Amino acid sequence: MTAQTVDALPGAPRTRAASTGRMRKRRDAGTRRPSDLLLLVPLFIVLALIVFPVFWMIFTSLRPERALTGALEWGTVFDGLGFDSYRRLFAGSNFGLYIVNSLVVALVSTAITVVIASVAAYALSRFRFRFRGPVLLAVVATQLLPFVVLITPIYLVFSQLGLLNSYVGLTVVYVAMTLPLAIYLMMGYFNTIPHGLDEAARIDGCSTVSVIFRVIMPIAWPGIVTVTVTSFIASWEEFLFAGVLMTDETKKTVQVGLSGFFGEYATDWGVVMAASVVAAVPTIVLFTTIQKRLVAGMAAGSVKE
Repeated sequence: MTAQTVDALPGAPRTRAASTGRMRKRRDAGTRRPSDLLLLVPLFIVLALIVFPVFWMIFTSLRPERALTGALEWGTVFDGLGFDSYRRLFAGSNFGLYIVNSLVVALVSTAITVVIASVAAYALSRFRFRFRGPVLLAVVATQLLPFVVLITPIYLVFSQLGLLNSYVGLTVVYVAMTLPLAIYLMMGYFNTIPHGLDEAARIDGCSTVSVIFRVIMPIAWPGIVTVTVTSFIASWEEFLFAGVLMTDETKKTVQVGLSGFFGEYATDWGVVMAASVVAAVPTIVLFTTIQKRLVAGMAAGSVKE
């Protein structure tokens, strides 16, 4: 029996036609039309505008100190590149301590935000109670008020409670700042999870807390990753509250410490750029590590109703 006869049989797999179709699609996908330039050229221009400041920041941090004070000479622009600015950064300041302070506050506040947001979002997603609407409205309303107007009342309250220059006080502020958005993000993921999982878990004897942390949260892993990334970045990059509430030199965060490198009459731009690169590393590493998990496991372990 020939290949043509097999292809002609009813229900037989059309291998030759399918392979021909796939080859045609590959050729079409590999063909670039002139109209594609209308999209690609602006895209590359925007990409270059975004990447160039980052490249220049890294490049400036590697240039020698003597090269930063004179005119830029393109013939010798790559001469003498090294890590002298990084050495001066950590040898002449408490920048390493600032990094530790920011990591402690950001990690603790992010963990608390994820836990509280998960519980609150589960309650708002699964239960229908009398004041559910006003609670959702209150969560949204907290984001409508500019944070700058809260500086004075928070400072006065924290001064009475002894929370100035305290990691606890700054953590409370960061949790309150990131919690509303985290609740809405988690609630959106919880709404996509079938209610049948909750009922099945309760039939097996699970309590509400067990349902949340042992059944629902593993399925809502993409939402947890999203909340974790957004909360950590917001806490790590926050400057206003940290600059007002943390005045002790040994308790400053990395963003406040970075602002201290700008002098009144002169600025060591090599050290400033080196500090900027170091301050950007944790967020870049976090996003690069977790971005693949934002989509993976979207429906892992769930069942369809």
